[in-house]
Amino acid sequence: MKFRFCCEGDCPDWVLAEIISTLSNLSIDNLEQLAQLVAKRITGEPFEESAIRTLTSGVTDDGKTAVACVHYMLTNAARYGCSEKIFNVEIQQLGLPKDHAAAMCRVLHTHADAIRQKLIDKAFRINELQSVRNVTSLGETPQNCATLELKISQELVDGLPKDTTHTVNIECAQLGALLDEMKLARDIMLKYENKENA
Repeated sequence: MKFRFCCEGDCPDWVLAEIISTLSNLSIDNLEQLAQLVAKRITGEPFEESAIRTLTSGVTDDGKTAVACVHYMLTNAARYGCSEKIFNVEIQQLGLPKDHAAAMCRVLHTHADAIRQKLIDKAFRINELQSVRNVTSLGETPQNCATLELKISQELVDGLPKDTTHTVNIECAQLGALLDEMKLARDIMLKYENKENA
């Protein structure tokens, strides 16, 4: 079957499995609270991991897969402009009980506009680079290399967005070439931005 909230495509198997094994087995109140927390997280509010664990403790170990499933459902329904009525029918077709589906729709109704705006604001910012810091160390960095610490915002890790830090070694010669290419790209973007604003 094709689903509007899946961009007129099939529902991923992992989402279907999670709906049947976890979301359907939560109480209606717990599912609605879980969906509220996930929706708030999507729109940029702090993530309450302890609350997630409490809400899902009866059906899953840490709630991560339940969060990933709800995140997928709400984000896609908002992204593809899926109405609450259609969303309700579709998630029931996937095995979510009627009252559970109604709870998800209430959350979608409350947060759809904010989620959609957040998606617009974050467009082309998947795994957004927040900062780069030179952490080169004489004893640890390979010869003729520099060590950089990259901080990434909202990197998807196991299906959940997390702020992460990565350390990479790059040859000094390549670092200079990379910097030149980035400056060139910046100049091109500024040129087109100035044309649009003229």
